Amino acid sequence: MEFLTPCRYLTEVDTPFRDCYIAQLNNHITKVKTIKSPKKHCLSFLIFCLILLLGCPAVASDKEAKIHYKKAVKLSQKKQWDSAVAEFTKAAELAPQSSLVQANLGVAFSQTGMHKEALLSFEKALHLGYDSSGLRYNRGVSFARVKLLDEAIQELETALSMDPRMVKAEYDLGVVYNLQGKREKALEKVETLFKRNNKLAKKLFDQIESNYTVVSVDNGGTLKGRVTLSGKVPRVRSFHLIHAPNIEFCSRISDGRGHRLLFDFTVSQNRGLKDTIIHLKNVEKGKPFSPKMQIFHIDRCRANRYVIGAKNGENILLENTDPIQHEIATYEVRNIYSDQTSNRPLPEKSSQVRSVFVREDAETFIIKCNLHPFLQTNAYLVQNPYYTVSDAEGNFSIENIPPGTYEVIAWHPFIPEQRGTITIPEKGEASLNFDFKGEEEKRKLYHDDIEGYRFNTWYDSKENFYGGPRIDDPVEELQAFCDKDHLC
Repeated sequence: MEFLTPCRYLTEVDTPFRDCYIAQLNNHITKVKTIKSPKKHCLSFLIFCLILLLGCPAVASDKEAKIHYKKAVKLSQKKQWDSAVAEFTKAAELAPQSSLVQANLGVAFSQTGMHKEALLSFEKALHLGYDSSGLRYNRGVSFARVKLLDEAIQELETALSMDPRMVKAEYDLGVVYNLQGKREKALEKVETLFKRNNKLAKKLFDQIESNYTVVSVDNGGTLKGRVTLSGKVPRVRSFHLIHAPNIEFCSRISDGRGHRLLFDFTVSQNRGLKDTIIHLKNVEKGKPFSPKMQIFHIDRCRANRYVIGAKNGENILLENTDPIQHEIATYEVRNIYSDQTSNRPLPEKSSQVRSVFVREDAETFIIKCNLHPFLQTNAYLVQNPYYTVSDAEGNFSIENIPPGTYEVIAWHPFIPEQRGTITIPEKGEASLNFDFKGEEEKRKLYHDDIEGYRFNTWYDSKENFYGGPRIDDPVEELQAFCDKDHLC
């Protein structure tokens, strides 16, 4: 279990130390003023002396307690917890009625792993009148550390009731729920944290086990099939380069008229549809996910893959080989809405590891450059490793599937998904085909004029940019997608 670090020390909410000498002296002076008899005055004087004799040690103790307390706080700030425990202990011995000392002694104990001792100190602090969201939080963590999970939940919920903005209490509640095997309640905390603290949400999510179980598959079968597109082939998306920076570099691959083209539908001569995700939905156990990290490779302002399948929380390696910076963001897609979940620069000729992390109800997500919108990849969230992507002819194959009957999803980013049912025999082969209708495609064409306009301010011809000669490589026209083997 991975809890957050408890609070370093608790803050003062009342005066922890009282000058008993002054209190006693003031009380005595008040009484003396009302006494007129010499005998009574002598008696009062004797009482006064007795108070001094009894009171001075208390004053000295309180002053010494303050010194130890201040030392302990400074040590806590430096994370020297063993030394802090010693100083807080001395302060507690000298000022046993100080609730604040007991509370912070509990924090110091918890930081050194002495959680039973911490709980005793927290209990004393509560009994003496100290209470705060921080104390409840620390007490809840200590309860969890000694396996008293129900008590931990009660304390963490109390902390949240006192301070609803305490995200670390939300996180640790999720950890405790996960330890109890309450997966759904733990995932609820992930959802709560998602917009408040994405890092904590991801940290909690990574501790929650998947519903999918890895087992040895000795008698698995194979699913083969083909994806086709009937009817018209949807037109390409066209992005005018005037709307993006780095025109000189990104125009190296264009239509020769100032546009970058994005081929959402790549269809072969025999109508095979490329870049369709095929996924078996209800496989609960089987082969492991590939240990190899997927790569999002950027070359000349384009991504190496148009679609990918990925599980939530999976790490992806981003590689930028371009001499320009890209701004890579992820967008989760839920119903018809998309929300940006991350956005970070990817400097020129560099690489990063990013985590794909979206809410559980997200259907798909998009990886794209916010500076160059034609640089994008569409991703489908998978629940198990039984998925693949159709090739240039629309063919696909999934191997080592446990025998059984499964629902199969065929997903393309811009056309309604199709479903089918298949029974996989032991060590056998089953086939299933999908045929999409081109007329059913749904997209937003950002710049659908593929003929292009002539913007003399920046583009004169294939040879001239910005009113002067080209200084980069000749334009590579995107005709490789529109040849004898592929329809456009």
